Amino acid sequence: MSHIYLSYSNQDAELIDLIQADLQERGYVVWRDATDIGRDADWQEAIAAALAGAYTMIVALSQHAVNSESVQGEIAYAQEHNLSMVAVQLDGCEVPETLGDTAVTLINCIGVYQAGGQVSGLEQLRQYRQFMTALTEALDQIYPVRVYLQDLSNRNDAVREKAATQLGLLGDPTATEALIETLSADQDADVRFAAARSLGQLGSETAVKALIRALERDDDPDVRAAAAVALGHIGNPAAIAPLMEQLDYADRFVRAGALTALGELKATSAVNQIVHLMRNDPISDVRAAAEKALCAIGGAQAERALEKAGVTCQ
Repeated sequence: MSHIYLSYSNQDAELIDLIQADLQERGYVVWRDATDIGRDADWQEAIAAALAGAYTMIVALSQHAVNSESVQGEIAYAQEHNLSMVAVQLDGCEVPETLGDTAVTLINCIGVYQAGGQVSGLEQLRQYRQFMTALTEALDQIYPVRVYLQDLSNRNDAVREKAATQLGLLGDPTATEALIETLSADQDADVRFAAARSLGQLGSETAVKALIRALERDDDPDVRAAAAVALGHIGNPAAIAPLMEQLDYADRFVRAGALTALGELKATSAVNQIVHLMRNDPISDVRAAAEKALCAIGGAQAERALEKAGVTCQ
């Protein structure tokens, strides 16, 4: 999901021009047939793909739109596929009955625009600003990822940390590149820690190289530990060798994180080192992590070591 789909009647194009331009100026990605379908593209296929990739639809309601088969078809698609809608009422038309049973946000735009899509006069300008505020607030409630992506550039460390955390919880893979950049460049360790953890939650293979770099080079042990755990969640075997190198790292959380990840990766090549840590590491939490890793990996060698230690896998 990456954009807003604009559904409207061509007879309202001048009004839509202004709405589209204002949204794009505010950083929203807006898809519209008039501007985003190439000259040689198949029109119906392009619209179908755009609808499938949208996270919400803005329906510009007017007398023209109510009578438009294409607008009604797009509304039907949104309902069938549970695509959220924001209805912007441009004139005094009746809201279509097809929207009656749909969870749709309705925003009144009646009287804001003069013919030709122009805004003039102080009262009209005030109403227009109120309309745009209501529209953007509705869009941000539907798709908060955009807000948190912007917050990754905030000067406040706490705001960036919260944004990095929330992007992982929201689970939208479109945040991956921004989180990789945050992990690689942010000056605050807590923010990098949150970014590493969220990349693990997103599970994107694209993040593997950045997480390995953080595992090997970050000067904060907590960030290294978070990167280790994230690599285990993603499950790419390319992480096994770098994780094994962290098993003798001085910080216990890094060692425990690497052990947890190696267990998730079923890293049979690491069994000897893991057995050594289970028997000899001075930190009980690390020894416990080694036991769990051996249980997860399995196999004759791991089972013998666990049996000898009197450990029963759950």
